[in-house]
Amino acid sequence: MKRTNRLVRVLVGLAVAATALGGLAAPTASAATPRVTAGCYGSSCNGQDPVDMGCSPDAYTVESVASTLGTIELRYSSSCRANWARISGTSIGQNFWVQNTNGNIHGWIATGSTSFGNMVNGSVQARACIDNWDQPICTGWH
Repeated sequence: MKRTNRLVRVLVGLAVAATALGGLAAPTASAATPRVTAGCYGSSCNGQDPVDMGCSPDAYTVESVASTLGTIELRYSSSCRANWARISGTSIGQNFWVQNTNGNIHGWIATGSTSFGNMVNGSVQARACIDNWDQPICTGWH
């Protein structure tokens, strides 16, 4: 009986050690994946697509404004130092745009219920707007 208990303890100990070492045996695929570098920065992002340029992974919504025409968002990427507009809950054909205080402006027409446009230099203040005929609906300047 003593010999069986000792054998069981040894086998359990070996199983625990093998499991612990098994997790350290090889790095995961994500550890070997290189970080994507943004393809533009600041003024070189003017007119560029935020997804194509690698600016969307760290992007966040600075401000959003909801209306009957949809929700307009001003998006910002710190790795690209750029802004763009995104619209959701809207109709196909709705006009929206992003502009900055340097005079860069990029307008788009919604192609689905959620759409986004190209970027402007985010080194200066920017805002995003929905076209509402004579009175646009805009985020604040950020």
